[in-house]
Amino acid sequence: MVCLKLDNMEKSEEEINEWKEYRRSILEEKSKSDDDFEKYITYISSGALGLTMTFFDKISPLEKSISLWIIATGWIALAITLFVNLLSHYLSSRYNEKTVQDLDSNISYEKLSCNIDRRNNKISILNLASIILLGLGILLILIFSILNLSKHG
Repeated sequence: MVCLKLDNMEKSEEEINEWKEYRRSILEEKSKSDDDFEKYITYISSGALGLTMTFFDKISPLEKSISLWIIATGWIALAITLFVNLLSHYLSSRYNEKTVQDLDSNISYEKLSCNIDRRNNKISILNLASIILLGLGILLILIFSILNLSKHG
C-alpha cells in the first residue's frame, strides 16, 4: 500500500484544527460502529447455531433429515465466522496498542498514518470474511430447513 503525504502548507491553522477535530469525530463513530459490528456478528452467528440445534429436536429429527452435509457445512461456516470475528477483535486490540507505541515513539505523521491504514485493511478483510461466512452459513441453514420442512411438512 502506498501512503501519500499530506500537504498542510496551503491550509490555515484553523482549517487544520477543524480537519483534525472532524477526523477525530469520524474515528470515534467508526470505533462505535466496529464494536456494534462485532457484537452483532457474534449474536447472529451464535444465535443461528443455537436455533438450528433446536430445529432437529422439534421439527426434523436427525434420523429423518436429508442432506445433512448442508447443515453441517452451514454450522462450520457459522463456527468459522465466530472464530474470524474473535480474531478480528483480538487483532484490533493489538493494533491499537501498536498505534499507541507508534505515537509514544514520535514517528512521523505520514508513517503513523500508513501503519494505521495497513492495520485497518487487515481488520477490514477479516470483517468482510465474517460477513461472507455468516451469509453463507445462514443460506445453507435455510436451504436445509426448506428441504426438510418440505419433506416432513
